[in-house]
Amino acid sequence: MSSDRILFRADASHAIGFGHVARVCALIEEASSAGLHPIAMFAGDAVAIRAWASDRKLAVDVREWTSTMVMRAAEDTRVRAVVVDGPGLAAELVPKLPPRVRAIVIDDAGKCALPAAAVVNHNFHAPELAATYPGAQVRLLGRQYLMLRRDIRRFTRGSCRPRAGARLRVLVTFGGSDPVGATVRTLGLIPPDRPLELVVIAGPGFRGEEELREAVAIATAAGHTVDVRRGPQDPGELFVSADAAICSAGGTLGELAFLGCPAIAYAIVADQVIPARRQVREGLISGGRRWEETDDDTLRSDLLAFLLGDRLRLEQRQRALATADGDGPRRILEAIAG
Repeated sequence: MSSDRILFRADASHAIGFGHVARVCALIEEASSAGLHPIAMFAGDAVAIRAWASDRKLAVDVREWTSTMVMRAAEDTRVRAVVVDGPGLAAELVPKLPPRVRAIVIDDAGKCALPAAAVVNHNFHAPELAATYPGAQVRLLGRQYLMLRRDIRRFTRGSCRPRAGARLRVLVTFGGSDPVGATVRTLGLIPPDRPLELVVIAGPGFRGEEELREAVAIATAAGHTVDVRRGPQDPGELFVSADAAICSAGGTLGELAFLGCPAIAYAIVADQVIPARRQVREGLISGGRRWEETDDDTLRSDLLAFLLGDRLRLEQRQRALATADGDGPRRILEAIAG
């Protein structure tokens, strides 16, 4: 293995979710395959992060990393680059890095003027944001840079083959922690018009077990079957066996697009709003609303239209599938390695 090292700095918690850590881990996997020495420097919900990483056989160092600790690690002459995911972390770390170390910023929102060797934004609308990254030497923008983990990419593109039968198998997932309680609310509002086989993912940072049990009872009374999976080791297997998904408008949408699973998605955090709206406008997904601004009647109506719209879901699947080829980690690593 090469002595060249790449540091990866990201956080995960119930409040911010696990998306930052998940996509960074896709790059860690790629770096390891390329013979480099990746070092994962994660902070936040240590128990959940360690469990999540252990399931995927990834070595991570979880602690409360200070900028001084990161800078000290970056001074090692074997360190070639530092990859930072999160606007606060990037603002804190990038200006302090030694000039010989390549700074790679992973961003979702634009408006980042930091002097970076490369900026990565894998959102569908990201090419429109090129001018908002004036300090980046290289801009890696759009879905060709999707950071898909191996547990997704081990399936071939389009592996999900949705059916339009009487009882759809529908995945419900709102990220690694679901900080807004969307899972519980969704289960309580899914209409009874078309009985479903619901598969609910409660990620490693999920909280609210009692509320979830009550919501499952409501959905069951409405005629649905409910299978709750807590922190599944192989979410990809669940994705490819689904006919549709109800989810948040973050990184999960890229995974579903690659696998070919149609989705109705909602923006549960601010940086998901624009990507969600753009994907609705281009016919890739249904929904696209801000979660906090969507009342129960509107949500119930959205869900019913999506679940009854067999032809629409098929059309959305085809459009979304065309945007994701799964080769993003390799492309990004090439830029990181220089």
